[in-house]
Amino acid sequence: MLNLTILWEDHDMMVINKPPFVVVNRAESIRGETVQDWIEKTQKLPPAEASALQHLRAGKNSKTRDKDEEVFVRRSGVAHRLDKETSGCLLIAKNPAALKSLLRQFHDRLTKKEYLALVHGHLTPESGTIRLPLARSRFDREKWAIKYSGKMAETTWEVEKYFVGTTLVRLLPRTGRTHQIRVHLAHMGFPIFSDEKYLTKSLVPDDRLKLPFHFLHAQKIGFRDMAGEWQSIEAPLPEDAAKLLLLMESE
Repeated sequence: MLNLTILWEDHDMMVINKPPFVVVNRAESIRGETVQDWIEKTQKLPPAEASALQHLRAGKNSKTRDKDEEVFVRRSGVAHRLDKETSGCLLIAKNPAALKSLLRQFHDRLTKKEYLALVHGHLTPESGTIRLPLARSRFDREKWAIKYSGKMAETTWEVEKYFVGTTLVRLLPRTGRTHQIRVHLAHMGFPIFSDEKYLTKSLVPDDRLKLPFHFLHAQKIGFRDMAGEWQSIEAPLPEDAAKLLLLMESE
């Protein structure tokens, strides 16, 4: 069974530190335990939600279950998602009311997310914002691309540190599109280190020897709990990523 670290929790919500290679959402194509599986095994659901989960797994619908409860059961309380190789803060609700509150905060862009990424090249200027629309690539359905027919995405960046041939950068996404940060950085000419999907293919083998997952980490998340208090939670870098930064600093 997965052993995930809980960074913060109260009666209604929790933030976990998702490791690389752990998938958030369950699907028929996914092998191995997901975050959703972990939640259902480790968190005791209220009786109504536990019963609803059993019905869903049996392929049955309930006319008496309200919409909020239905959404909570289907998502296992997961309020947002991170890509398989992306590590860091993942926000989870423990009941339907908490999930409704968090989904509203994400929809209204009231949450604050901060990522750290190591990218190829010296990113200049040291700060700025890229605002370009994204849509699924017509050449590879597992990738996304800049398309003016797509949905608008906005990412602000701030350089943290320059290394030899790479840059550590802080990203503050205004929107939450799939692969948004990865596509925006690659489009600017500064692809994320060890990103198999958006990095120049010739660079991938050497990068993967140094780091077996892409260097994108959801370092911080800010949100309001059910009492209306602002919470800001931070996740440490994966050990392999932290070691890579030490290596970069020594070069």
